Amino acid sequence: MRLITGVDQLPQGAAISIYGAGGAGRELLRQVRASGRVRATRFLDTKNSGELDGLPVLRFADYLREHPEGDGPIVIASSYDDEISWTLREAGLTDYCSFKDCGRYILCNLLCALLPEGERFTLLDIGARDAKADPRWLGLPPERMRLYGFELDEEGCAAMTREMSASGMEARFFPYGLWSEAGPRTFHFCPSHPDCSSFFPPDFAIFDRWKMPAGRGVRNEGRHMRPMAQETVTLSTLDRWRAEQDVASVDFMKLNVQGAELEILGAGESVLPEAVGLLTEVAFVEDYTGRPLFADVDRWLRGKGFTFFEFISPLLVGRNASPVSTRLLPGYHHWHGQRVESHALYLRDPIALERQGADLSLFRLEKVLKLAALAERYFQVEFAFEVVLWFEGVLRGRGETAQADTLRDAVRTAALGYQNAFGA
Repeated sequence: MRLITGVDQLPQGAAISIYGAGGAGRELLRQVRASGRVRATRFLDTKNSGELDGLPVLRFADYLREHPEGDGPIVIASSYDDEISWTLREAGLTDYCSFKDCGRYILCNLLCALLPEGERFTLLDIGARDAKADPRWLGLPPERMRLYGFELDEEGCAAMTREMSASGMEARFFPYGLWSEAGPRTFHFCPSHPDCSSFFPPDFAIFDRWKMPAGRGVRNEGRHMRPMAQETVTLSTLDRWRAEQDVASVDFMKLNVQGAELEILGAGESVLPEAVGLLTEVAFVEDYTGRPLFADVDRWLRGKGFTFFEFISPLLVGRNASPVSTRLLPGYHHWHGQRVESHALYLRDPIALERQGADLSLFRLEKVLKLAALAERYFQVEFAFEVVLWFEGVLRGRGETAQADTLRDAVRTAALGYQNAFGA
């Protein structure tokens, strides 16, 4: 899905529909009207209809009945953009994109300005196939980012390194996989659906039961994944990579590797202690033989001092044996079927760790600023404010009044910014 951060990235003169009648949708409308470059004709909403800011609000099902082929670009302005994009694809619509309002990360922008000169967020993207279109890093200034990615595609890694470095960030992608030990391993590759490839063998007795959306219809997931090919690939480990690349410290990790998350993290003993958070794919069904489930990942990460915060981008499936496909019934519930995968957000919570008597040496100024900025980036806004205020108290306890005052001023400015931008 294509991402935009401003109306200047839309075709000149386009008449757009805004999918999302919340704060992001209203901000997009404000920018549209201020620019004069494009015009908005309506809001779209999954459930509601009515009128907002001088535009009609149409239920998407009603819109689709009137315009089965669409009638211009649809711009998604919602935190549920993954789910909405599924809905649009199911309806056979292709002219859409997702608007990400980077200006809404008010605290993040202020905290980044307080980082020492030259300080960057060091980010790991493990399973980085779609890094160029990944919204997870939006909101962080490119000049403050140092991104390392891992993917088995050598040509793709070289292209991503070139293209993402051109934006001002430090970026490097490594064309190999990671595991708990270095060496060769069998990889189960799905040519028709590369995101389903895994180091664990798929259990087709499970996949053959599942129904997934495809254009205006649905597909048998097991049939779609066949045939699977087996390849032998050479793997490294996080600890070896860090030593070879002389990486000082990693701040945040994203893992999307179809079950290999615990294997990779287990060989990252030199990397994980410095990370203030991570986003990892988790499974609720053992659809790949031997794949760890959410309960296994959650128990392991909690044991390493992380706190679970939220599920993001859930994957839900229907059943091939059912004569009804609820995803194709626009008047039905927004969620359809069984949740089988998601991405789980974990952050370190210094306030909880302090109460437990844990070692807090990780929480230096730059780490606290990064933790709060990343928390806001994942919409944990109140936790972000709480962390900054906690550290302000720590600084005052040390007698570092000037630095504490700086944090207090940032909090006050950001709080006022939230009230002005999103208040009633």
